[in-house]
Amino acid sequence: MKTRTLILVIFFGLMASTNALKGDQEPRVHVESVSTFICPAKNGPTTGAIYLANKGVKSALVDQKNRALKKGKNRVVPLAEKARVVTGRAPTPLVVSAKPGIWLGLTQCSASAGEFWFVGGASDVTSLGYFQFINENLGKAIIDVEMWSEDGQESSRILTIPARSAKNYSLTTFMPGKKLTVFHIVSRSGLIKAALFDERRKGLKTLGGDYVAPSITPSKSIVIPGIPGNKLVEKSTFASQKLRLFVPGESDAIIQVTYISPSGVFAPVGLDSLRIPSQRVVEVDLGSLPESRLFSIKVNSSEAAVAAVMTRGNFGTSGAITELAWASSADQSSEESISLPEQAGWLSIVSDAPQVTLIATSVDGKKSTKTVKVDSMAIWKVSKSIRQLRISTGGAPMHLGFTLGNNSGIAVTSIAPALASALTTLPVVDSRLFIPNAS
Repeated sequence: MKTRTLILVIFFGLMASTNALKGDQEPRVHVESVSTFICPAKNGPTTGAIYLANKGVKSALVDQKNRALKKGKNRVVPLAEKARVVTGRAPTPLVVSAKPGIWLGLTQCSASAGEFWFVGGASDVTSLGYFQFINENLGKAIIDVEMWSEDGQESSRILTIPARSAKNYSLTTFMPGKKLTVFHIVSRSGLIKAALFDERRKGLKTLGGDYVAPSITPSKSIVIPGIPGNKLVEKSTFASQKLRLFVPGESDAIIQVTYISPSGVFAPVGLDSLRIPSQRVVEVDLGSLPESRLFSIKVNSSEAAVAAVMTRGNFGTSGAITELAWASSADQSSEESISLPEQAGWLSIVSDAPQVTLIATSVDGKKSTKTVKVDSMAIWKVSKSIRQLRISTGGAPMHLGFTLGNNSGIAVTSIAPALASALTTLPVVDSRLFIPNAS
């Protein structure tokens, strides 16, 4: 009887101690992480700035000192010789750069990634363009640069980007003499930010410049928002508007191009059924354009493809600037928040939603809510007094583009989806469980 009682006491004692151990390990801590934004550095004699939501947004230069993110004295941060990292807990910053009276460039800051597609640029004698690769991390990054031109696939290159640095590479060093270029950047180790800038000059004549935003990964359905139209700038003259296409697979593609504008949706004659050869970069003239300030394009393809539109002509406030602008494909989202430059622009919204809600924060911090009707596409004039803008469809997918025009030229960028936060659950372990009792 005593033996049975002793066994029961030991059993219940073990059960109690086991429950106590489990109870000590039950607490958990939830850690929310958001990727940082990476903004490019300037290259050469240019002016420009990064536009943050407010001066309280933390940022730091990307250099060997591995600086902590700190608040600034102003929401407008001049572009420097070094790239800049910005906290991801803020609206997406925009970057405006210019060679005054020669070209205007526009892009957004974005997170580091392991893959990029770029449809744009040239490597011929007119090219002054370059790639900028930024590595914000403490270890080196190794990347493959795969390339295609009008002649097919070109030799790829392997590049090493040192830790906490930004490296520039002239486009003419990648595939000299090629006029139509597409790039696929794939990381072997580490994540990077890639920025492509396309600038042209023929002899002493400048031909303009603009950032080329990353395209979405190859897809059978592509939307390119915010393409300059006939009425974007007074006294403007279009020299050409071309759709650059590339099919990376083994089979040719049959594509259909559809114009989307506030006045309606239609398929232009001659672009309703085009055969695009695979593994070769081609350009298609857009021809007649919608009579609107801005328009968008949808490309339906039988095979996965990438695409972008280049606009060339004379722009600026007087129509005297020879300029180019790239409109890239945009990924879909349902809600975005962006920080705006202190100048007027135009927001392009492509969506099947009947309306979108805009919440604008002005220079004095006041917020105003506006409802904009969308009939496939809407254009909203952005006042220079607006500092932040939140766009929401209430859940329906949308594609966004932002366009600027001033006395230096015109510039376009697609708005990539905002950074997503990740919630990680970590156990809180009581260290006393692993320390023997001294007694």
